[in-house]
Amino acid sequence: MGAARSRSAAQRPRPTWRGAGLAIAGVLAMVGAAVFGRVDLLVLGIVLLLLPLAAAIAVTIDRPWVSVNRIFESDVVTAGEKARARVTVRNESNRRTPTLRWRDALPPGLTASGFAPLPPLGEHALASRDRSDTVAVTYSMGTHGRGVYAAGPLLLERTDPFGLVRCRYAVGAAKPLIVVPRIADLGDGEFDLSRSEGYEHELVKHSIPNADELIAREYRPGDPMRRVHWRATARHDKLMVRQEEPRSNPETWMLLDTDAGRRNGHHHPHGDDSARFETAVDLAASVGAHLIDQGFVLGVAETSPIQLQGRSGAGRAGLSGLPVSSYDPPSGTYSLLNGLAGISQHPGESTDAAGVLGAALRRNPQAVPVFVIVVDGDHDELAAVAGLRMLCDPAVVFFVGERQQLWDYYERRGWDCVAVQPGDSPAVAWQHAGIRSRVARRG
Repeated sequence: MGAARSRSAAQRPRPTWRGAGLAIAGVLAMVGAAVFGRVDLLVLGIVLLLLPLAAAIAVTIDRPWVSVNRIFESDVVTAGEKARARVTVRNESNRRTPTLRWRDALPPGLTASGFAPLPPLGEHALASRDRSDTVAVTYSMGTHGRGVYAAGPLLLERTDPFGLVRCRYAVGAAKPLIVVPRIADLGDGEFDLSRSEGYEHELVKHSIPNADELIAREYRPGDPMRRVHWRATARHDKLMVRQEEPRSNPETWMLLDTDAGRRNGHHHPHGDDSARFETAVDLAASVGAHLIDQGFVLGVAETSPIQLQGRSGAGRAGLSGLPVSSYDPPSGTYSLLNGLAGISQHPGESTDAAGVLGAALRRNPQAVPVFVIVVDGDHDELAAVAGLRMLCDPAVVFFVGERQQLWDYYERRGWDCVAVQPGDSPAVAWQHAGIRSRVARRG
């Protein structure tokens, strides 16, 4: 981001305690002049009143002329982590800057310390080694929830030479900071996802004898452990994995309920009444990242107009025009988390989620893993999704909050239902889902 150069915008000057005291003394002097008929008290009162007024006019007119450049140590951070910023301030005036204090203007969700002294800057045209016209300051911000935040503009604060009034100036532009959801380590072995190898892999297995042997290769760092070829490993006495390209196309799907059907308007992502949705987003982030790390191409559908900006469904065979996004390993996790940082609920804007998800699933000649996360969406639309059970294996639905009728509906159709309370850990929810899935298979 380039430096933002501007004559700073001044906020309304405010009197200091000293300035307020002078003004009060001036009023009292004028009252005394009226009571006692003293002209000298009248003159004193006028002078005392004019001093703070003159100081306010002076600091309003004499604004700092500086340029500001803001750089984050990382433009993307995880919720709960500290974000570090470096702000470079340069004096563009031919006069030295007055004594200033500074801080960045921050929105709710970001916190930092208050005003701090800004080192004085020399004249722009006469900058020297002893007095530079540029200074760089750094600070840390606390992040308390996911979101796309605007840090800035820079706030500069000064007083007049007599300390009678204080004025603040907003300098430069804001810069976006992306705070992504936290992801939990879901571990391995909760689900047996090895059956979903992709339909192209299945065709190879049926058309080529011992196809697994032909495409085994030595393990490389970063290969998902679910691809380990145990027979080849035993034969070669070293870890071997199945070669995926170009024969395999493992796929899994997630439906995130972003329709605020049971709400009456937009809610700020950090409000208490949105705790269910924030838990759902954290769960979607953890489950999605885990599946991508396992080597799956993750498709994501939403129950409201699509907000995520992963690889468009138009780029996938048979999905042209469908409002879905997909994320490929290994870089898909980064794109997914960036998209989830700014996602929100949209009241009264539900879509045909069952039709969209069904069209995607019917591309596969075999069932694929499907994970549904239910929050506040429309009952009828979410119930229609339950009818896709035969296209899903495993078929898991997470209910964030109380949706008893939908729970019963999904359970009767053979879905593995998991209750999630606001604030629950995604790892615990995933563990419960794995247990229910194993119990259902044994039954």
